[in-house]
Amino acid sequence: MFNIKFFNKMLDRCFSKNDPTVLAKQSVSLGVITSVFLVIIKLIAWYMTDSISLQASMTDSLLDALVSFLVYHALKYSDVKFDDDHNFGHEKVEGVVSIFQCLIIFYSGVMILHESYDAWNDPKPIQNTMVGIVIMLISTVAVYQLIYFQKYVARKTNSVLVKGDSLHYLSDFCMNLAVIGSLILSNFFAHVDIIFGSVVGIYVLYSAFQVLKNALVDLMDEALPKEIRNKIIKEINSISEVKKIKVLRTRSAGMKKHIEAIIGVDNDMTLAQADIITKNVEKKLSKLFAKVDILIKAEPKGK
Repeated sequence: MFNIKFFNKMLDRCFSKNDPTVLAKQSVSLGVITSVFLVIIKLIAWYMTDSISLQASMTDSLLDALVSFLVYHALKYSDVKFDDDHNFGHEKVEGVVSIFQCLIIFYSGVMILHESYDAWNDPKPIQNTMVGIVIMLISTVAVYQLIYFQKYVARKTNSVLVKGDSLHYLSDFCMNLAVIGSLILSNFFAHVDIIFGSVVGIYVLYSAFQVLKNALVDLMDEALPKEIRNKIIKEINSISEVKKIKVLRTRSAGMKKHIEAIIGVDNDMTLAQADIITKNVEKKLSKLFAKVDILIKAEPKGK
């Protein structure tokens, strides 16, 4: 019986000590390797079956390999420290590449729908159905293992690129199931293969929209989700010397969270005492996230 908690513990033992950026790179590297493997076996299956839905699946895997390759290099660049030209670092490159991810995934969906439309009036019989089914079952297992690991990494790193990568592999997983179904049913209805190919194309377009939405959260400096802001507020208020939170600004850029706050302290507090309090606040908040940039300023509460 599949035990999710057991596998999560195993992953924690193997990867919990890894730096978030290293963990994200490992996830994307595994994606590239898996995609290349899937392209090869699906190309063989398509050649042997002449299936439209399998062709769509193979095309999507080919684009997955390209996207994962780009994502890997974007992660390397986003981890470069700030310089004179980029004073706040390079993390937003993740959002930029995610937009490119979106365009590639969208193009893939449109091409799949176009192939399905062209094939509708002249459906071709599928050959070697069992070979196609076996290869797609192998592909499904490989993609499931990858998605499971990527979901784990996404929780640990909160990387928009890893999330985007995971989303289009999820579409690949659903596509594999659809292709298996079409191969089984195509013996009874010739157009089933084309219909399933079209459904896959529509789902790929939906995945492109999800990637775009996640990328815009970063690029538009959207505030962190309410539940995370509430945790931040709770940690700040847990320090008794903090009398009020005057300003709280949050955003994310790639895997890094950015927090700025102005806290109110007693009017008669010295500068040295206020500095100790701000450092205590920063220390508490830094424990909430793997990668975070914190700026805390203290002011008299009555100001």
